[in-house]
Amino acid sequence: MRGAQLGRFCAQVLQKHKFVPFACHSIQLSYLKASPLALLCSLQHLGCRLTGTSSSGQSEANVSHGSSKTDTNEASQKLLETLATSQVEPERPADSDLLKLGKVADPFLDMGLSPAQITHLFSLQPYAPPQLRLAVVSELLLLGLSTDATLNVLQKSPELLGMSSKHIKDRADLLRRLAFKEVGLNHMAVHFPRIFTLPQKRIEVVENLLKEKCLFSVQQISKILQTCPNILLEELGDVEYKFQFAYFRMGIKHREIVNSGFFQASLAEIKNRVIFLERLGLFQTPDKKGQTQVVNPKLKSIIRASESDFIEKMACSSLEEYNIFKKLLTREEERRRKEEEAAEKNDLSDSESDGEGSDSD
Repeated sequence: MRGAQLGRFCAQVLQKHKFVPFACHSIQLSYLKASPLALLCSLQHLGCRLTGTSSSGQSEANVSHGSSKTDTNEASQKLLETLATSQVEPERPADSDLLKLGKVADPFLDMGLSPAQITHLFSLQPYAPPQLRLAVVSELLLLGLSTDATLNVLQKSPELLGMSSKHIKDRADLLRRLAFKEVGLNHMAVHFPRIFTLPQKRIEVVENLLKEKCLFSVQQISKILQTCPNILLEELGDVEYKFQFAYFRMGIKHREIVNSGFFQASLAEIKNRVIFLERLGLFQTPDKKGQTQVVNPKLKSIIRASESDFIEKMACSSLEEYNIFKKLLTREEERRRKEEEAAEKNDLSDSESDGEGSDSD
């Protein structure tokens, strides 16, 4: 029950049992707005007064008022039990924790964070200094992130609270140099906050690989990093081989590679699907002029279709046949790998033998 409802209920009980003066005197308007706990204390005090009044009048009208006294005590006891079992709203933890922070929380309140957001912020990396937290939050907000987005970023990568604001600013400047607009920068911060924790050298190495060996433009590199940021965590050799497979094996140009989200898919799944279509006569590597005898499906359709759609609609085959093919292809590649290793060992031994022969001469 709310405080106002309890007050009205108490007044009705007291009026019913002929205690109108007590109802008017003790159930004040201020108690109608008070918490249930305060109202309970007031009614306990009122119950004592009611009991004392009934006791003093017992000698004058013991018989006539006996039943009234019993009813009053029962009603008062019932009322007190009801109030005791009523739910009292607890104090909000966010507010109590905010009071513990004191003036430390004032700058965060000025930046638009709510008390709940501030207490959640200070629960991340508890030993980080308040000034460092303030600097990191300020830099993220300057990137155009909302307060909710900023907290999500810090929750995904709480180690950011241990970095300087200069580090975050420098990383944002690096992304801008890679043709990141504000929207793309915000997208990267929210969906891949690890971009701020990776070493700058790692980002520059991937950039050089895509620019110099794969010949992507700066704008294309920016889109690749935005759509597939995990490329920053992959082995450089795997990234280069994946591009070579699309460009030379499939005959796909740079623009289609970027727009299809090619780097989001795994190389193993791409190879399985392309070679499976090739064995079925549904895909063909273009010649030097870019011509094919069959109409190849678009790269986007190959890599983004679900496995069931790829098998049924694109390959017109069955799941059992596709699974058997993948096992056979794995064996073929394993056998080819062993043959290549054996050939390399033979070439090495032959070169060593030639070197020993020249020394003896």
